[in-house]
Amino acid sequence: MNNRYIKALRWWIKTGPISAASSEFRKSTHCAVLGIALALAASVCWADEGPKVTAEVRTSQVLTQGWKFVQDDSLTDAAALASTGQNWQDVSLPHTWNAQDAASTKATVPYKRGLGWYRLEFDTPAAGVRKWLEFGAASIVADVWLNGQKLGQHQGAFTAFRFDVTDKLAASGKNVLLVKVDNRAAKTGNEPTAIAPLGGDFNMSGGLYRDVKLVETAAPVHFDLGDMGGPGVYATTAAVTDSHATLNVRAKLKSDSTQDGDYLIRVSVLDASGRLARSVQKTVTLKAGSNVEVAQDVAVDHAHLWQGVDDPYQYRLVAELVKSDGTTIDKVVQDFGIRQMRFDPNEGFFLNGKHVPLHGVDLHQDALGKGWAISTHDIDESLGLIREMGANSVRLAHYPHSPYTLARASQLGLVVWAELPLVNQTSIPACGGPVTDAFKANAKQQLQEEIRQQYNRAAVAMWSIGNESTQGCIGSTTPSDNITPLLKELQTLAKAEDSSRVTTYADWAQDVPYNHQFASTGGITDIWGINRYYLWYYGSSAAEFGAHLDALHAKYPNQPIGISEYGAGSAVTHHSDNPLGGRPESFNTGQPVVYQPEEYASYVHEQIYGTIASRKYIWGSFAWSMFDFGSGIRNEGDVRGVNTKGLVTYDRKTKKDAFYFYKANWSSEPVTYITGRRYTNRAYATVDVKVYSNADSVRLALNGTTIGTLTQDQCTMKVCVFRNVKLSPGANRLTASGNHGGRIVNDLVDWSLNTRDVRIAAGQYTTGLTSSTGALFGSDNFFVGGTADWLVSKSITDQRYGVFDRTPVNGTVDPQLFSNVRRGTFSYDIPLDNGTYSVTLGFLEPGKATAVGGRVFSVDANGVTVLPDLDVLAAAGAYRTVITRTFPVTVASGRLKLDFKPSVGEAVVSNIAITKN
Repeated sequence: MNNRYIKALRWWIKTGPISAASSEFRKSTHCAVLGIALALAASVCWADEGPKVTAEVRTSQVLTQGWKFVQDDSLTDAAALASTGQNWQDVSLPHTWNAQDAASTKATVPYKRGLGWYRLEFDTPAAGVRKWLEFGAASIVADVWLNGQKLGQHQGAFTAFRFDVTDKLAASGKNVLLVKVDNRAAKTGNEPTAIAPLGGDFNMSGGLYRDVKLVETAAPVHFDLGDMGGPGVYATTAAVTDSHATLNVRAKLKSDSTQDGDYLIRVSVLDASGRLARSVQKTVTLKAGSNVEVAQDVAVDHAHLWQGVDDPYQYRLVAELVKSDGTTIDKVVQDFGIRQMRFDPNEGFFLNGKHVPLHGVDLHQDALGKGWAISTHDIDESLGLIREMGANSVRLAHYPHSPYTLARASQLGLVVWAELPLVNQTSIPACGGPVTDAFKANAKQQLQEEIRQQYNRAAVAMWSIGNESTQGCIGSTTPSDNITPLLKELQTLAKAEDSSRVTTYADWAQDVPYNHQFASTGGITDIWGINRYYLWYYGSSAAEFGAHLDALHAKYPNQPIGISEYGAGSAVTHHSDNPLGGRPESFNTGQPVVYQPEEYASYVHEQIYGTIASRKYIWGSFAWSMFDFGSGIRNEGDVRGVNTKGLVTYDRKTKKDAFYFYKANWSSEPVTYITGRRYTNRAYATVDVKVYSNADSVRLALNGTTIGTLTQDQCTMKVCVFRNVKLSPGANRLTASGNHGGRIVNDLVDWSLNTRDVRIAAGQYTTGLTSSTGALFGSDNFFVGGTADWLVSKSITDQRYGVFDRTPVNGTVDPQLFSNVRRGTFSYDIPLDNGTYSVTLGFLEPGKATAVGGRVFSVDANGVTVLPDLDVLAAAGAYRTVITRTFPVTVASGRLKLDFKPSVGEAVVSNIAITKN
């Protein structure tokens, strides 16, 4: 056999299917005979050089340093092109001009939206044949010039984009790259930024907030870098049978050559240790300047499946483009997890045939003091906290997140909901405006870019085509459905791009009574997610939420339903003695402070998640949200410019109580955690102590003395409550000891009790209110019956809250103590030491419609009438004018019972003060 045949034989054995077989087989006589025959045939087609093995083929220059930046809304394109940037600011990427526009009492609300200019000088690289500029993302619209020549414009804040700059780089020396980035809010539908998202409860940071790279290929023929920012190689798990898996791999090739050519497409699957699991190859002829797509099936025996957080095993998928002389001229390497996912409308989610309830959270891509310009360390920290809590799934809201986020999620085994940024509205004006052709085209472009760029990520389970996009007509009584046709088109496009994954959508209000919902989104996508804020924006009970879920499941019996959002605002400096003591302040009511007690948010999560967990048909749930995040429309809780619904604070430093509720329920790590730990100066001596624990049993001790022990069967949803714990005056140390299979885990808190009196702010769920005399009032507590309410001027109709009455409260220097009431027929059963007390009750008439004689009630103390036939309006002489009534009582049985008994209308009280004589 001549040398040409020997070379061809060696190349075929090294690169062909035999390379994936055992060494014994390769050494066998049969292998040699077969190889010789194929080598003889191959000699006709291939050049006489053997394969050239290369570790890397492409080179990449990261362009993150040395940028000049100016934020200037008046700077023209011509002036920016003429500028040297000498007086501009020195910055590095990632960068945004909105880094500080959240989480401060002086936050920029609304945050700055405008034009940012970036300028970079860099050298032309010597290596490479084809050269591409790659932008990780630019928000919202980017115009790019190189050496004074415009490369183009990209519309979309979240996806990567590339420009071929091969013929536009300087032959030697410096190149000047200029980028104009525009994050202005569109006022008309014809502006460049009139694209999705047009609105949303989150900040749209402006800038080059991800990396910029210069990518060079070694040859004019390569995997397609112009495929909407994607890798050009796309793999799908086509089938899994027993231990055998079949992958379908599509490679998109681009010839920038002036000559036709024959090439070999080789696809190899390497296991986690780098050993070859299987390799296949196919020859292809590329015409000069053409694009070709080549599909191959790869069979993997004894496949190690990607099993989520239990076993996030990934292979390395290597696609090589090989010349006829054996030289590898381009290579794409992708992590790839072999797995199959299925959603059942009655049984939930299955991963590789195993039922896996998805316990998830929602995540935005910002961080305190950084906005969207976050680092890989920030992403690792966020995902690490998600895993620490025990979540196995994450919804990347409300837009495509970075490739690094998806890569790390796949490595960690998190099942990902990936989302198109079609949020809140589809037109300008929001309700009834036309959905322009340009808006539709861009939404489709962003969807295609997202799918192609994230296609190979094992973590991605579903493509969401939007979130709450019917919200534009909130409050409108005129039907206007300008979203359903677009959603159906996006559904069709998503399935055409990737038939292997399901589609979903996050609906916000279908069949929620208080809303005007004209577009029914159920049934459009393969599966469905619903955003529901029962006990926060609407709804009076978890049972009401459960009935709503069951009704939707019955209405769409063949569409799997998940919960894409639920939760409540939570300020770590606001607290409650009883989260049921008042109505939640879920938005800025115009009050000086919007109270959002940490304890109320915990109550919401306990109630709502318990309802979800009891329904097997729910395929997964996502708590809103994992972290507080920047939102210029928010002014609530204890920070400004921030949505406070996070389970962890914006700076990632404080894990709120609800974090440990989920950790106790989801994590296998031992959890014993006392809630309310930041409420240190207690208003009441008698308290309920709540412990989140997955221990077999929990013992509670106060100042070293055992209070009691609860076993797990006494702790519903891992919530252990020790009732009526009596604190001592001064310092109190509570210790919870969880027995986790013989391992004792302790947690302790230090609380103080600095009052001998009981002062109750009726109808309020926040504690810590202080009167002008320094008296501490606790939240409404010890009540039985009645309704807590704010002062409103009309009854609730289609909204959770009525119109707030701005009429000032008269007759007091402490109006905050009279801003809420408890009304109806109700009692207070207050634990007190035996002795004599003075009781002062504060009243006002809260309703304008009430006339003298329209509200008459009596008050009994331990069965004795102390205030007969009280008419507050008659006694005060005017509406919203304060009166007080004081009377003595004697406590002999350790409790004071106050009964409010109406004879006309409802009884009412604003506050109660009990002082010991």
